[in-house]
Amino acid sequence: MGEKTFTWVDPKELSDSFLHLDSDDRKKFVLDHTMKPPIGELMNFQGVEIDEEGCVTWIASPQEYHYNPLGNVHGGFAATLLDSCNSITANCALDKGYGTMTAEIKVSYLRGISLDTGNMFAKGKIEKLGRRVIFVSGKLTDSNGTLYATATSTELVVEIK
Repeated sequence: MGEKTFTWVDPKELSDSFLHLDSDDRKKFVLDHTMKPPIGELMNFQGVEIDEEGCVTWIASPQEYHYNPLGNVHGGFAATLLDSCNSITANCALDKGYGTMTAEIKVSYLRGISLDTGNMFAKGKIEKLGRRVIFVSGKLTDSNGTLYATATSTELVVEIK
């Protein structure tokens, strides 16, 4: 039987710091790896990238503790990576005082994931940026660019006080 122990930064501290930044500073905050939320520790997030278009990519590698009883990585691993990249992509497009919450996410699984898959790259892209709703699409690939899952998200824009 395996064992996993992890530590994390207080999520309240992270959100208080992040949500009070403008969009450019949010991107810097994410890239500085200052923001590694508890879910990132649990899911084994290895890094993050942001391209010139503002698309956020979370990098994670599947581990044995992500396996389901069927002998492959649980679909929640892919869904969590895609939700994380889509949400942070949307949040990095907003100014201070605003954040998002995922109202809906649809994940399509295209192939199974295992330890042999190696690093996974979940990249989010804004399809429509509105004042109240942001539509984001995400793709989950391996290091060879093979597509494993896709997701579309509806992110509600909320005012942070």
